[in-house]
This record gives sequence, structure tokens and C-alpha cells, in this order.
Amino acid sequence: LKCNIIIKYYTNEGEIFLTEIYLTRHGQTVWNLTKRLQGSGNSELTEEGIERAKILSERLKSIDLDCIYTSPIKRAYETALILKGNKNIDVICEEGLRELSFGEYEGYTEEELLKEGRGYEISKIFKGEMNIRCPKGETLEELYKRVGIVLDKILAESNNKKILIVSHGMALKAIVNYFRKNEGFFEEIMGQVTLSKVISDKGEFKFEFINDGSHFNENIKLGW
Repeated sequence: LKCNIIIKYYTNEGEIFLTEIYLTRHGQTVWNLTKRLQGSGNSELTEEGIERAKILSERLKSIDLDCIYTSPIKRAYETALILKGNKNIDVICEEGLRELSFGEYEGYTEEELLKEGRGYEISKIFKGEMNIRCPKGETLEELYKRVGIVLDKILAESNNKKILIVSHGMALKAIVNYFRKNEGFFEEIMGQVTLSKVISDKGEFKFEFINDGSHFNENIKLGW
């Protein structure tokens, strides 16, 4: 974990601050506990999910955020409201930050689907195969495209600001891919309400830290 240092540049027009982007995943949900596919659906935050979001909110008190962008799905939006705390800032819902849709498979576990002779697409999607979809669901290629569109919009609105983005496991893979300039499928799954930080400078991005759970006084167990 590196120190949170704001780097400054100077031009003839004066001082310019780099844009800071913080990323996190929603808190633990009931379906996370049973490994059910949530996708564009929703299940409620657990008590632990709420408490851990409150812990991250304490860490964020020292960061002067200008805005929070969140997926409109309830588990992410409720997490964003907890993370906002007493800050007088906007919480803006963006459809492009929604989770990957698993279509007809949402609400099921992979094991349940395989017992029914379906669900073989799931492991391939989790391994990064870009053009496979669950019935009536999305492909990773489609997810990455819409995430790219919304991040272009968010960054255009957030020049020289500090922002937090609240999203989901698969969507965050697409978000990290955007900032890593398409270096390949990002295999790591973000832990729930961990924190990542990206510095943006004129179209160039640098991660200061990824999937950091140092605000928890224990070794975090990554969400499924």
C-alpha cells in the first residue's frame, strides 16, 4: 500500500491537480453467501455487508470526494449511500456500471444449473471468454463496451476531481481493464468494499493500489 500523495503539475495557466478515481465493490449480500448468480438482479445486503461498508466509510472520511458514481442496482446504491456518510456530495446512478447480466441463470447457483444440464457457459465467462452469454444475458464484450462508454463520460465530468465508483465483481473487471489499457482479462475478483485507487493524467492511468482491505483488521475473505 502506497501513501495517498496528491501529485501536482504546473502550467502557464496555473496549478493542475490530477484526477483521483477510487473503486469499490458493493457489500456482501444474502446471495453472495450461497453463491447465487445476482447479475442485474438483486439480493439484500447482509448485516456484515453493511458493517464492512461502514468501516470503509470511516476510511473515506479523510478523502475529500467530489462525487460518488454507482450502479443503480440496489445492493450497490445502498452501499454508496453508506460510503457517502455525512459528506455533502452527490450520489449519481449510472446504468453503465450495472453488473453483467446472467439472464435466465440469475438466482441460481452454478451447481444447481449443472445438475439440470445447463449453466456450462458460466465457468467460461468467469475465465474471460468474451463472446459467450447465458440465455438472455450479456457477453463480456458487451459489458466492456458499455463500461467503456460510461467511464469516458464520468472522466469527462470529473476533470481534476476525486471520485468514487461503486460497482460489482464482473463490472469491476471491465473497469480495471479500461484503466489498464486492455492489458488482458483481469482475473482477480475484488473483495467486497475493498478499495482501489487510480490516478488519471491526460488519458494515462496509474494504479496506486488495487483491492486493498487494510481498513479491515484481518485478512479479508474475497467475495465470490
